[in-house]
Amino acid sequence: MNMKFMLLLFLLCFSMLSKAQNETPIRTEPIYITNQPSGNGQEEKNYSVYRVYAFGVALGEVYFSMKEGKIEARGQTYKSLRFLYSYDFVYLDQGDYKALYEKEKEKERIYQNKEVYEKRPWLPIIAMFFRDGSMFEEKVLNAKILINNAPVLIEKSEDELYKIFHFITTQSKTKRISVYLKRGEILPYRIDIEGKTEITLEKITPQ
Repeated sequence: MNMKFMLLLFLLCFSMLSKAQNETPIRTEPIYITNQPSGNGQEEKNYSVYRVYAFGVALGEVYFSMKEGKIEARGQTYKSLRFLYSYDFVYLDQGDYKALYEKEKEKERIYQNKEVYEKRPWLPIIAMFFRDGSMFEEKVLNAKILINNAPVLIEKSEDELYKIFHFITTQSKTKRISVYLKRGEILPYRIDIEGKTEITLEKITPQ
């Protein structure tokens, strides 16, 4: 299904789908995920929730969490949009090991380590900001990232509201990933992913 037709469907269905903005996504249960945000105060300090947008429509939510040096991310399309497109994933990042399980419609895939960078580079890049704490800026700017054996260019810019880190690729379908941090904060507020389709992740307050 081409992108123009998908956009038309989104626009035609927008009024019916607007309720998805406040919908809670179903959780996936992959075998290597053992902890999940519980809603208590301590857990809320360890995870962040991002709403995912494409074509100006909210498609689903992504959770990033960190516990004992292990970073997990999970996401899923909103139930009310699954008749158009269905995508679920769980990502694990611990030390030098990275793994991604994803299910797109009825197809299931597992990627590990450099395969994750090649297929979904935004996941390990976002995870860097959760891992590196107060030294994140120096570590991020000096990170050596290869995608399909080509280095990723990392640049930083600033405006009145944000520090912005740009990850520019040359050998990937994902051309640029821009990570926005509000001043004084170390976790991303917004992530723009530029590829065949432009996608935005924007941080929201957990319900």
